[in-house]
Amino acid sequence: MSFIVLLKAEYMLVYSEVMRRKSALMAIIIYPYLFAGLTLFVGFSAGSPQSFVERVGIDPIVFMVTASYMIMAITTGVDDILWRPLSDSWIGTLVYIIASPVNKLKLFMAMPIPRLTLLLMMGFTSILPIYVAFYGLYGVSLTIVVVALSAIGALVMTPLGIAISGLMHVASESWRILSIVRPLLFVFLGAYYPRMFMPLVLRLISYSIPSSYTVELVQRLLIGIASIDIVVLLGLSIALAAIYVPLGRKSINYWEKKKVREGVKAH
Repeated sequence: MSFIVLLKAEYMLVYSEVMRRKSALMAIIIYPYLFAGLTLFVGFSAGSPQSFVERVGIDPIVFMVTASYMIMAITTGVDDILWRPLSDSWIGTLVYIIASPVNKLKLFMAMPIPRLTLLLMMGFTSILPIYVAFYGLYGVSLTIVVVALSAIGALVMTPLGIAISGLMHVASESWRILSIVRPLLFVFLGAYYPRMFMPLVLRLISYSIPSSYTVELVQRLLIGIASIDIVVLLGLSIALAAIYVPLGRKSINYWEKKKVREGVKAH
């Protein structure tokens, strides 16, 4: 089965769910504002916005809304990869997926794209109004750049997500492990806690995550830093994602063979 056929099937699955659950669609639109608002409320209670600007170089409202949107764009697609095997196991469809002749790597590569498409469109309802309010017409072009970089960040995260998913789901009670791994991604991406402020150990872990480079790239653009480093960061994110592709393939193959050998157990 070709990748295009799998992608069409994923689009039908995701968008039929979104159209059926309008509340999920509204949540996507307002999430960046809700999370940013909560963070800003706590931040303003503890310190002044001016001190944040002096330390980070970006207005806290712009920073937090951008961080919330990028976190959502990057992790929501990865969530499909991480949690779909468990969901299929719970509803009893995993046995049919394992028995099908579909290339599992292609299937997992197609999973995050439909929801990512939706999130990219939602970027113009979340960050665009804030950017226009702060930057005027320049905010429109800045929104397009940030949305494009968020798309790249989500796509380069896919191979790592596949590698993690394959390894996690061969363990018993993998949902417990995933419940720990996912929040850690929030930290190591550097969206809310910029990498330049991380301790050395956390920074080294962050360097191993492809999307962290695109997050840093957006932060640099918002600060106004334009240099050759931007090209380097984008190149590093793509190169690191390419390294994870064979690891993801081996991880998914190992998971599939283990399921075939042991038999799929429905919950």
